[in-house]
Amino acid sequence: MSQTDVQVPDRLDTSDGPQPAGQAAAPKAAPARLYALDALRVVAALSVLLFHFTGVDAASGANWGVNPRELFPWLFPFTKYGSYGVQLFFIISGFVICLSAWGRTPGQFVKARFLRLFPAYWFSIVVALVVWRGLPDGERAVPSFSDALTNVTMLQVPLKASHLVGAYWTLWVELTFYLLFLVVIWKGLDYKRVSVFCWLWLLASVLAQQDPNIPLAGIFAQPLNTALFVGGIAMYLMYRFGPDLKLWGLLAASWLVMQSDLIEHADGQLAKGYDRSPYVALALVTVFYLLVLAVALRKLEWVSWKWLTTAGALVYPLYLLHEELGWAAIREMYERGLGPWPTLAITTVGLLVLAWLTHVLVEKPSVKWLKAALARESGAPKELPRA
Repeated sequence: MSQTDVQVPDRLDTSDGPQPAGQAAAPKAAPARLYALDALRVVAALSVLLFHFTGVDAASGANWGVNPRELFPWLFPFTKYGSYGVQLFFIISGFVICLSAWGRTPGQFVKARFLRLFPAYWFSIVVALVVWRGLPDGERAVPSFSDALTNVTMLQVPLKASHLVGAYWTLWVELTFYLLFLVVIWKGLDYKRVSVFCWLWLLASVLAQQDPNIPLAGIFAQPLNTALFVGGIAMYLMYRFGPDLKLWGLLAASWLVMQSDLIEHADGQLAKGYDRSPYVALALVTVFYLLVLAVALRKLEWVSWKWLTTAGALVYPLYLLHEELGWAAIREMYERGLGPWPTLAITTVGLLVLAWLTHVLVEKPSVKWLKAALARESGAPKELPRA
């Protein structure tokens, strides 16, 4: 999942939001960092990791070769729902992208997203390619070099190339959200404009399900995902301007559309043989809404542990690296006789260490270098002298 900056300004400007007639609203004080969002992102990432390693209810040579419900009988009933950590990511993304884009120009927003997404992503592509070529599972076809090169663009979905890592599918969802939200940033973000955008986007996602032939609706107004992003944005508006009846209505509409889409999706998963109750899934995602709402209503500002900053910084590289590399590590250790619990523990700790090394040795230096290079080239391009 994409890395997001959850730092906030010292004061939030409410001048473009709703105000009582004839009265200027005082800016609301904001903490220097929303540590609770870092904590939720860590929970989401670890949930997805544990789902892939212990909650996929199928035996496959790509991982253990044995159904994980047999290896982890008391853990499996919980981690089989870990895939819904992705839905938590999308809610948080709606909140944080709105936060980070406020007051920025479109160019600044694009630059910030590029620097956040691509350095660690490109490194994970190299790692995935090495794993596919050096430690294949023997069951799945190895992606071609053409597919690997297409993955570099992050546009493998529209270009119909295979994901080198299955978890990359969420990056395309995030990217479509950024592209769509860029249109709103272009006009300038304020309470009214963002609210109208959310209502229109949510309506488009509903209409797209009625008529699948609406151009581009399936890409930019995806069922379920759109409602989650809209919910996150609505909660950010509450955080910035305070809750009002219009925002409660938008949040309620987001949840109502979400629950319909989620139950339909979960029923489909149940029909495919996945052992997950649709209503447990709905309860879980509803809890996610409530947790992010608690952040929006400033009920979790007591969460201020400094180590969450570092933990939050590891979420994106961990998400990118864990799946194929983790499965390869599991195959190698488990097939050599190491027990399931030691294999799981060593794999998880190793991935956390690698995520930290990636953040320190890849992300930070590359972002620093790219920022400096972009700053040097920020002026108008110079014409070469004529021959």
